[in-house]
Amino acid sequence: MYLSAQTSPEWTSGNAKKWMKSAVWSNGWTVSPHKSVNAVEFACQYHKNKDVWDAAFRFLAEHDLEALSIGNHVILEGKCWATVSEYIPKEVEKGNIESHLRFVDLQYVLWGNEKMGLASDIEVRQAYNSKKDVAFYISSRIKHYSADAGSFFLFFPSDIHQPSVRGKGELVKSRKIVIKIEYVD
Repeated sequence: MYLSAQTSPEWTSGNAKKWMKSAVWSNGWTVSPHKSVNAVEFACQYHKNKDVWDAAFRFLAEHDLEALSIGNHVILEGKCWATVSEYIPKEVEKGNIESHLRFVDLQYVLWGNEKMGLASDIEVRQAYNSKKDVAFYISSRIKHYSADAGSFFLFFPSDIHQPSVRGKGELVKSRKIVIKIEYVD
């Protein structure tokens, strides 16, 4: 049995990675977290806000993601929703580097040629906008990861990220689902 928020508020890297790998959180969705996901933050947030996370993962497990219409899909009013989009990813130089304070981003690329970045050594380009829950940054140090249907990304408030960036090779359209999940302090 894995630790819960009730038995221990302290997650270590080791027990959080075991919990994440166990997929007890998945509600039947068979896609794994990307290796870049902060397992401790994921475990903490999941257990602080289990009903909302469970609703998000049930949505992913129970819907035909290829058939979902483009646009927003409410999962839990004000706490969790999905946005389905299809687009041509941007060149690295044109991609936004961003963070969010009120909502975690779960980003899942169904198909396309895309990568996601995690930035360090940042400088604020546009201060946090509370209405849009976003701040924008400049960074000369971004670690990019290939995004594909085999894994999903989670971006927490401390994760300064660059989504929707064109991968190497052919310029093709991407289909992505972003689920916004309420962040709990």
